Amino acid sequence: MKSKRYYFSILFLIILNVGFSQDQNSKSKTEKLFLKDILSFLEKNYDVRFSFNDALVEKRAFTPLTKEVSLKAYLDYLEQESNLSFKMLNARYIVVTEKKANKNFSVCGFLIDEKTNNPIRNASIWIENTSIGVSSNHKGYFELKDVQSDRVIRIDYLGYNSLKKEVFKFSKERCLTIALSDKNEELEEVLISDYLTTGMSKKYDGAIRIAPNKLGILPGLTEPDILQSLQLLPGVQSPSETASNLHVRGGTPDQNLVFFDGIKMYESGHFFGLISSFNPYITKEIAFYKSGTSAKFGDRIGGVLDINSGESIPEYTAGFGFNLLHADVYVKTPLFHNKVGVILSGRRSLTDFWKTKTYQKFSESVFQNTRIVQDDENESSVLTNVQNTFFFHDYNLKVIADITNSDKLVFSNLYNKNELKFYSEIARFRENNTDNLVIRNKGSILKWSRHWNNIWSHKLEFDYADYQSDYKGVREVIRKDPSNSKVDTFEKYNQVSDFGMKIEFKNKLNNVGTWHHGYQLSRNIVNYNYENSGTNGNGRDLLESSITNNTSAFFTEYSLRNFQKWNLNIGLRMNYFSVVREAYFEPRFFVSNQMTDSFQLKFSAEVKNQVLSQLIEFRKIRLGIESEIWALSDGEKIPVLNNYQLTGGFLFQKNGWNFDVDLYHKKIHGLTILTEDVATKAVYLSGLSTTNGIDFLLKKRFGNYRSWISYTLSKTSYLYDRLNNGNPFDGEFDMPHSLVWSHTYSLKRIQFSLGWRIRSGTPYTKGIDVFQTSNGNYSILYEENVNTNRLPPYKKVDVSATYKFKFSKTSKTQGKIGVSFINIFNTKNVLDRSYEIKTEKTPLGGNEKNQLVETDQISIGLTPNLVFRVAF
Repeated sequence: MKSKRYYFSILFLIILNVGFSQDQNSKSKTEKLFLKDILSFLEKNYDVRFSFNDALVEKRAFTPLTKEVSLKAYLDYLEQESNLSFKMLNARYIVVTEKKANKNFSVCGFLIDEKTNNPIRNASIWIENTSIGVSSNHKGYFELKDVQSDRVIRIDYLGYNSLKKEVFKFSKERCLTIALSDKNEELEEVLISDYLTTGMSKKYDGAIRIAPNKLGILPGLTEPDILQSLQLLPGVQSPSETASNLHVRGGTPDQNLVFFDGIKMYESGHFFGLISSFNPYITKEIAFYKSGTSAKFGDRIGGVLDINSGESIPEYTAGFGFNLLHADVYVKTPLFHNKVGVILSGRRSLTDFWKTKTYQKFSESVFQNTRIVQDDENESSVLTNVQNTFFFHDYNLKVIADITNSDKLVFSNLYNKNELKFYSEIARFRENNTDNLVIRNKGSILKWSRHWNNIWSHKLEFDYADYQSDYKGVREVIRKDPSNSKVDTFEKYNQVSDFGMKIEFKNKLNNVGTWHHGYQLSRNIVNYNYENSGTNGNGRDLLESSITNNTSAFFTEYSLRNFQKWNLNIGLRMNYFSVVREAYFEPRFFVSNQMTDSFQLKFSAEVKNQVLSQLIEFRKIRLGIESEIWALSDGEKIPVLNNYQLTGGFLFQKNGWNFDVDLYHKKIHGLTILTEDVATKAVYLSGLSTTNGIDFLLKKRFGNYRSWISYTLSKTSYLYDRLNNGNPFDGEFDMPHSLVWSHTYSLKRIQFSLGWRIRSGTPYTKGIDVFQTSNGNYSILYEENVNTNRLPPYKKVDVSATYKFKFSKTSKTQGKIGVSFINIFNTKNVLDRSYEIKTEKTPLGGNEKNQLVETDQISIGLTPNLVFRVAF
């Protein structure tokens, strides 16, 4: 009977505690009860009576035990946690008094990192409200002697949450092991933690913050991929199914501003963008903005992705691992008595000597799934005799030096390279194709930051970035009459060199207001050569240019952070572009108001300009697998891109439910299309795009299970005077509907994830026939109205699972194995549709004929992947 009554009372206490937590707006993550309530519970269940001074127990609260124990065990537990004495006068009456302070108490302990179990050295351990303290040694050990037992010990270390512990809780017999938790950011800056999954949060300024080392498992991924994880957010799409090809609210990838440690990135992917080029194991945090960006960000008109590997001296960690595409290794270590830190990583593909199933499927997505669908059943219509040699590698080096308590120097360097040699034949059309491509992205940055006092600080940066793409494609067509055979050569060389200097100042005006201002100088040198030459005498040089631009930019911004009510950013940026000799002003504004504890309103408005962008190839010239070109505006053929965006919405969160809604209007002027007229000459067309949309995100957590739905309803239209008779038409990558439904579940050390994605197909213009021009060449006749057709809807289901383990109970070395499956139902989605003129071979004695063929690019099929990792 007593047992049943005990469990009923425990259940009642838990329900009472949960209700109390909800009344406190769920701000408390621990289920604590006041000591007075716990004593009442013990009186009822053990038939005892407590005598105590109300003031002694009034403000004390503890976590109640939820399992049946003896009365003595419960009292011992309370004594250990409270520094109180529970003296039994007889079998029923117990007196509660405060223990006398012991003035000769000694404490000792070992500090470790909560996640890695590595020792934490040079942490500050001190007696609160005194000047008495020590530092932990290289083993994390500390000791304080002759401490009064009623004192409180405080532990502080840069980059970790501070911890307080009462002296009486330290054991006299042995030293305690104390774990400190990583401090990603100040708690009051986070509006929603676990925005989608663990390691992803939303800040009050609207930014999505991602910590890869804490990121939970995601559908189709066994390892954290920075760019793939962003595609789970509403308003972020990848029409080509790649990681780096991010379209943010109707924009194109080249309109996104991407930094790695402050180095500007012009290429963010490996394997033609299918995986991210950023190593997640050295990345500390990522800030992603879809709108409401700070005035300090310039150069691009789209989203902002600011990736950082951290600027604090790291603790020693190292690791290595591999999957079915690549292998990597990294190390983070402090040097010179914790005054200098080094972060080093390297990654290399295994694809040039290990042809795994994953690699084969990725290759098919890039090359072999581009097939002629004129006669899909005819095996001779697909690529044959394929010879593919491909590899990529990257490395990162970072050195952090704490020169003084106020001064810090940081140097970062990165290098990424992709190289391809590809050969294929199409027997049906007597056609041989060769592609040779090298893409390289490298950069360096040097930063000096100084905190002059609690009010003023500054940062000075010198940076350099260099992007180079060198492509040569050859298409050989063999005809019965050798004199009619031809060889077309397509060559593209594109280089961007970017030199920059930045000086920024921050002034903390008061507890809620900050003034941020600075000057930025950059120099862009852009070279490109786009050439198409043939043996039939119709060769032509499409594009060739070498232009330099100097940009001077001033910005100023005021930020107000009253986290209980208002959050405000108001700023102004001025850019002067030397290439067009004109100044452009960019006002920025973001405001949010916490109407209630559960409901927030938000609004932003911004103007942005971009002088360096990629030309859009309007699907009339199919020069091979790489056709993008970075080009500088000249004010005439290629105007400066201008974008203004208005965003408004609300956020509702209560009892574990999150509902985030954004409505937006976005207009871009100066889009440049590269197309051809009937004389096969390059033509530049300038126009504008308009995007209207609404983003929804609904998320709920049920214990270890999470589920979220992100949905985007949008419309992007283009308008060009010389296209579609001057009427608006659907944008090249317009996808009116996009829905992602994801699930994650954790069971001890095992994690599972399942995701379903469905979206509208992109528009295209249908080819009708082949006609011969006045100069004897053949060209494609398209429908008069542009982009009036749509590809079928895109559907895909991904799944993944991982298991984390330790090599022994005492070992700090941890391992992880995982498996993932992309597109588990092997759905054939059409990503792109284009048209080409092919000369088909005929039976002996017959005439060869030119015909129009429809070419589809098919999405990646069922693709497995495995991962094995070790961290120590």
